[in-house]
Amino acid sequence: MEKPHTEEQIGGFAPRRRSGRSKTQNLSFEELSLEDAMKIQYPQQEIPSMAMKTPVSILQELLSRRGITPSYELVQIEGAIHEPTFRYRVSFNDKDVPFTAMGAGRSKKEAKHAAAKALIDKMTGVVVPDHSSGNMTQTVSANGDGESTPIGGNNYDEVLGNPIGLLQEMCMARRWPPPTYETEMEVGLPHERQFTIACTILKYRETGKGKSKKIAKRMAAHKMWTRLQENPLDPNQINQIVDENVNEENRVVLNRYADLKEAHIQVLTDAYSHKVAQFHKTLKASTGEKLSKLQTTCLNNKDVNFVQFLEEIAAEHHFEVTYVDIEEKTYSGRFQCLVQLSTLPVAVCHGSGATSKEAQSSAARNALEYLKIMTIK
Repeated sequence: MEKPHTEEQIGGFAPRRRSGRSKTQNLSFEELSLEDAMKIQYPQQEIPSMAMKTPVSILQELLSRRGITPSYELVQIEGAIHEPTFRYRVSFNDKDVPFTAMGAGRSKKEAKHAAAKALIDKMTGVVVPDHSSGNMTQTVSANGDGESTPIGGNNYDEVLGNPIGLLQEMCMARRWPPPTYETEMEVGLPHERQFTIACTILKYRETGKGKSKKIAKRMAAHKMWTRLQENPLDPNQINQIVDENVNEENRVVLNRYADLKEAHIQVLTDAYSHKVAQFHKTLKASTGEKLSKLQTTCLNNKDVNFVQFLEEIAAEHHFEVTYVDIEEKTYSGRFQCLVQLSTLPVAVCHGSGATSKEAQSSAARNALEYLKIMTIK
């Protein structure tokens, strides 16, 4: 008659009945290494069946029986304001052995799950089902080995993850100058554009191609990251290259300084100062109809056509008005514009607005404010 199976207690936990126990199971749960304990507690056939659980909850369950609570830390926020990439680090210590993993995602929640998934995969050797809707990239480092491995799926974003961020991190960790990107070529029809972007680090250069600048930049960064991983640079060679770059930068700065020292910069002479003072006196004493109207006009009134009003005053007093649109927007995303009055001295006023037209109107209003102050009687 076959003897009934008995359940051996491992650290207060009764494992499922399985034939062919390994010798490690005869040890207490606390005495096992974390990786062995995880493999016993969650056999390979069990983790894939946990698809309904998130990586964070799985990791919490894996560690709770050893009295360990993992900590999550927001390391970095990368990318554009409208499309950020969050990078989280999950870490814990087991018997003074550190375990860490990194994860990236388009939200903080997604990045935490990515980090947890990376650590579970490392400890158990089993790939946890990825049920998230977005793309995640994980890099894992356990037991202080410092190795980083991109993990992903079949589509482009998952395969490459965030190579731009990884490359930036590599340069920061190794105290190198940050990578630079330059658009080399744009070919093709407007609806079939092909971009080529070059990535440069120290004296190394890789190019990437794609249907958009973003894809081409990611490809270039991915190639550079792969090259530096597969062909590590000699520290002495790096120091020599960095020193050469620093010397070149210093040479350029010194040349510019020498040019400035030799440049002939005009100073304000007594004659020119007299002309400026005379212009302001003449403008203040002027009795033009439009300039007189300016003194009684409320410039906070949005119904006033500031651009037209400024043009009328310019025509009346014989000076020109020139608008210069600034390509770069403000930090809040508003358009910028400068307006120049060909007076003596030349006056330049700034304006900003939700549109280019509003920015010009704002600049014209500020110019009118300047003229109003200068002509107060």
